[in-house]
Amino acid sequence: MNKEKIFIIAGEDSGDLHGAKLIESLKKENPSAEFFGIGGSRMQSAGLFLTEHIKNLNVIGIFEVIKHYPRIKKIFNRTIEEIKKIRPHKVILIDYPGFNLRLAKKLKALNFDITYFILPQVWAWKESRIKVLKDSCNKLISIIPFEKSWFAKKGLDVHYIGHPISNLSEQKYDRERFCIKNNIPEENKIIVLMPGSRATEIRKHWPVFEKTLKVLISKRSDLSFILLEGENVSIDSNLDLIKIRENQYEALNLGDAAIVCSGTATLEATMLKCPMIVCYKLSPPTWFLAKLLSKVNYLSLTNLIAEEEVVKEFLQGDMNEKNLSEGVIFLLKKENRDNLILKYDKLISKLKNSKNSYDLAAQYIYD
Repeated sequence: MNKEKIFIIAGEDSGDLHGAKLIESLKKENPSAEFFGIGGSRMQSAGLFLTEHIKNLNVIGIFEVIKHYPRIKKIFNRTIEEIKKIRPHKVILIDYPGFNLRLAKKLKALNFDITYFILPQVWAWKESRIKVLKDSCNKLISIIPFEKSWFAKKGLDVHYIGHPISNLSEQKYDRERFCIKNNIPEENKIIVLMPGSRATEIRKHWPVFEKTLKVLISKRSDLSFILLEGENVSIDSNLDLIKIRENQYEALNLGDAAIVCSGTATLEATMLKCPMIVCYKLSPPTWFLAKLLSKVNYLSLTNLIAEEEVVKEFLQGDMNEKNLSEGVIFLLKKENRDNLILKYDKLISKLKNSKNSYDLAAQYIYD
């Protein structure tokens, strides 16, 4: 194939992970392709020439975005200029709808070929965004099972490839080796902490996590805490924690319970069969608007895809040390854990895909 130029845009850590895997699969389709765009260190390692790092875009919440709007607007305008200069054969947008949908409108007017990979959750809120997807994107690729039929009812042709992390359910790790490596007493229960990958999430979540840990420590002496730290954040704590930045799936697979900030991490915990509770906290004005506009009953992807409450969600005011500590202790009881794993198994079978989802996405992009 020819030396094609592809411009890819991700705006957060999960997008960086998906983007890196997609680049690897796109290289199988066209080994001569060159990649440019916005991403993180994973995409850069996969071969992306960074025009901007995701750490400069990683903001969530309506009012939080307004606060950082001048900086984001500059990046937006600069990105359009970069794309005009590079003249890529394909543009691939990964999730991050607030930024990417606006970009899609601008780029379509300039006649670029646009693929949207991992679609905005318009079935949850902001259904008006469907028009932008329909008018501006050449190809739409979904990783959530019910989206294909949902979008079809709205007149959009969506290509479903299965969820990329569904194969995580096949991962198995050695607990004894992990405990020796991290100086964890063999009889201890492993509690995994996932407070988020954005600085704004850490500011809101980590103080509650610390209070929760203090409650748990006061109740039980057989707990070891593993903090899975996001690539673009740094967390300071005086508590006895084991921090892990790399090979985080190992800890999640071996964890006896986890406190997980809602996002892709909830599905990762599901696939790795780690019992979890889910939490999230926004600024009060953003939360008020989100509740007002939302059309779904759950926040976590695990519950949304299952279409029932598989895991407990403690959101906004319910995210406090009492609820979180009680939620963790509940999961440490064998009967409760076993019941949850059965529900996980049902969801895993729903998402299971015998083929590599990223390869399927790359093939469709080149189809």
